[in-house]
Amino acid sequence: MSGAKRQAVLGALLLADGSPVSIDRLIDIVWGPEAPPTAAKQIRNAISDLRRILPGLGEVLQLAGDGYRLALDGCRVDARRFTRRAAEARQYLAEGRREQALDGFRAALADWRGPVLGGLDRPALQAQIAALDELRLVVMEQRVELELETRNEKSILGELSVWVNDHPLRERLVAQFMLALHRSGAQARAVTVFERTRRILREELGVSPGTELQKAHRLILGGIPRATPKKNISLSRNNLPAVAAHFTGRAREQRIMQEVGRSAQTRPPTRGSGPDIIAIDGMAGMGKTTLALRAAHQLTPLYPDAQLFVDMQGHAPAGGPREAGAALAMLLSELGVPPEGIPRGLEERIAVWRRMLAGRRALIVLDNVTDTNQARPLLPAAPGCLTVVTSRNRLMNLMASCHLTLQEMSQSEGRALFGKIVGDERPLREPGAVEDVVELCGGLPLAIRLAAAKLRHRPSWSVAYLASRLTVGRQWMVTLEAQGDSLAEVFRQSYRGLGEDQRHIFRLLGHVPAGAIDARVVAAIARLSVPHAERLLESLVDAHLLSASGPDRYAIHELLHSYAAQLAEEEPPLRAEPSAGILST
Repeated sequence: MSGAKRQAVLGALLLADGSPVSIDRLIDIVWGPEAPPTAAKQIRNAISDLRRILPGLGEVLQLAGDGYRLALDGCRVDARRFTRRAAEARQYLAEGRREQALDGFRAALADWRGPVLGGLDRPALQAQIAALDELRLVVMEQRVELELETRNEKSILGELSVWVNDHPLRERLVAQFMLALHRSGAQARAVTVFERTRRILREELGVSPGTELQKAHRLILGGIPRATPKKNISLSRNNLPAVAAHFTGRAREQRIMQEVGRSAQTRPPTRGSGPDIIAIDGMAGMGKTTLALRAAHQLTPLYPDAQLFVDMQGHAPAGGPREAGAALAMLLSELGVPPEGIPRGLEERIAVWRRMLAGRRALIVLDNVTDTNQARPLLPAAPGCLTVVTSRNRLMNLMASCHLTLQEMSQSEGRALFGKIVGDERPLREPGAVEDVVELCGGLPLAIRLAAAKLRHRPSWSVAYLASRLTVGRQWMVTLEAQGDSLAEVFRQSYRGLGEDQRHIFRLLGHVPAGAIDARVVAAIARLSVPHAERLLESLVDAHLLSASGPDRYAIHELLHSYAAQLAEEEPPLRAEPSAGILST
């Protein structure tokens, strides 16, 4: 076996962080779908070679089930040391120990000496590498935030310039760079950075700068209001992000939302009546945020006092969901309340928020909510306002005016979206291949958008070639990613939000046919009672990781099914003895 293949084996074991990696998984990493008949033997030979070439691995490179593991302690693996230091720094930050947090973030970033597994190109490892890269970016942003708080902007300008050059669409990082330039006296350069980023966002993704970038731009131009709040809310309080120019479909849902929004303004208030709420739920990547923003922009004339947006970060890759108190502070700031006027306690913030909205006509979008408890403190108390709430979970106990559950796009909608984003003649020349791509994407808007974006920036590819990439193993995980957006990462965020028992069941589903999941079969495989299995499966339905196809019958989206199968290979299998957790009845 060549040195590159041995490196791939070692890299896979290191990324597993002490967990077993099966021989089948190692074969997939080294060869993909074109593995030779002798692949298993070559893997065993590679293990022997690694033990011989790297004597220090002799004791820690261990046989584990039908695979191998590296039993390394945390101090000997820089990736594990990085994640531990980052977690400690975030804990310091949560406790208000900002100086220790800054030192922790600096120490964590110092562990990086280059790209993850630099020079090793293995598609099957890209999802794990991307997760580490994303965490590094989040840690960098948290560190820069603290550096700016302590007025250290000049010391990080050069480093920030390199990061922004490498990640030009990372809006928070760009906003931080602009603020550092502004404070260092380079206002003209800061404005130039904003204009360049705005042009790239428009040309690459067809969107406008988000709230954080726009705020940084206004600050640089001296446009952020600092006045004491007045009785009347200014008509300029609109922080709604722009909607992508390629928005397609969802005609029925748009019509329903328009009707609810209009009726809320024409219906006379009655005693005890509360605010109007629209709840939108659906599987990750189904386009909930895009639909919410589309409707919000259309309804803006009916809610002239304010149009406000806040991301509740229900499935953020790091840091956890946004607390209601922090979200209220952001919303009050948008309404012109200066920092010293924002109360410290949650209940006091709720009172100020609802008092400011009383008698007003405001539209609020609470995006990416975890559950009803997270959203409830932010809901206006009186009629006249409209709140749109989006979530990957069913908000069944939210007293909404209407609940909308988004389903997959139809073939015609998928074709239209794909063609708009690609923007050239290839979809017209290959209509059959377009049908294949939309079908392979399972009608999922995010998947279709990422596939089209990939094709748009690969002029040498045909649509048929793109479709072929989506049919080979799990190559869709590499194909369906663009400029920091990744379908696999979106799925991973939903998976991380599950409890331990739910995660075990979800991984198990990777071994069950996607369209024929029977509660009794799952119970038998997992050694659960049927009622217990049903409860767990139903909880996955509420999290939009499964759909109910009949009594005791379930189905899973094909791409989610593929992701579950990968998790089943990467993570430890279900426990063999019914001693605790998922196997207890």
